[in-house]
Amino acid sequence: MTDLQFESCIRLMIDKDRNGLKDIYTAYAKQIYRVILGIVRSHEDAEDLTSDFFLKLWNMADSYKSGQGHKRWLTVIARNLALDHLRKQHPEQLDIDSEDGPAANIPADGSLENSVSAKLTLEAALSQLSLAERQIVEMKLGMELTFREIARTLGEPQGTVAWRYDRAVSKLKKIMEEEQL
Repeated sequence: MTDLQFESCIRLMIDKDRNGLKDIYTAYAKQIYRVILGIVRSHEDAEDLTSDFFLKLWNMADSYKSGQGHKRWLTVIARNLALDHLRKQHPEQLDIDSEDGPAANIPADGSLENSVSAKLTLEAALSQLSLAERQIVEMKLGMELTFREIARTLGEPQGTVAWRYDRAVSKLKKIMEEEQL
């Protein structure tokens, strides 16, 4: 969905036309779910929060500012919603910079459609990354955000984001290589 198409959907939503929300849902539900799942690590919670996300989006459509990138805006809302949920449910799991902190040890409870290998799913591989690395990978690959957009969303320097992404991809490659042995 282009920025112009998104803005058109937002105008529909402001006018209380549900078709705008339906179009945004169709275009972004899977990506929003993946962003949230990458943070909360629970399919049930991610499904509930994805529904909450679209209700929240409906109610805050008039707060969208044109020209700042709709994917970034959506990602910020999804990320904040998921982090708020974690703060309420599991405050001990918010050590986002720790590679071996509690958030990195949240068990994967399911698999995604595509497997990284016969024995290791993408979800299991991602669970071995820190929360910060998972978020960046989900934003880069799932939402197709640029490093600049991710940096603004996370409030971190662009170089740090690019470095964490590169480190995460290297870790994922190493995990896949080890699994093939």
